Amino acid sequence: MRNILSLFIFSFCLSAGAAPYPLTGSAGTLNPQKGYFFTPKGFQLNAANTQWLPQAHQMSEGVIKLSPSAKSQASLTVRTDRLQKGISLELYSRRWMRDYPNYGFEVLSAKNIEINKSPALVVDMLSREKNRQIRQIILHNKEQVAILTCQDQRSHFAESVSACNKIAETFHWIQE
Repeated sequence: MRNILSLFIFSFCLSAGAAPYPLTGSAGTLNPQKGYFFTPKGFQLNAANTQWLPQAHQMSEGVIKLSPSAKSQASLTVRTDRLQKGISLELYSRRWMRDYPNYGFEVLSAKNIEINKSPALVVDMLSREKNRQIRQIILHNKEQVAILTCQDQRSHFAESVSACNKIAETFHWIQE
């Protein structure tokens, strides 16, 4: 009798579709396209209306990389940085803008925008040496910035940047 009961419980566990604990396994909140994995960093970013997914094998400490496929040249990396108290987005970005040419980037344009009530700076660049085009979106909230970097081969950039922009438009800081 005990063997039959154990077999029944075992087979039930194999067929169960729900996650055994909230926020684990098959829980809907872990859908990578919904971007909830950014929540511990203080923001959310949603890729649900695109084919872009996180590429786990290409992540490094503090940087999350999304792309349409593991073999794609297109990518959107997301990282955060802490600012010293009182540092503005303008001051933070001015330092980087000055250094871009030293790294082989030609700055094509830079403009201030707002994404979901968050101040942001959009910088478009070109790397002629690597034949790549890059868009960086730097978003500011208190003493934190989120840097979204979209890049691809120049010949495919218009298509990639459209998906990156769609993802970036979903960005919002989580209010404490």
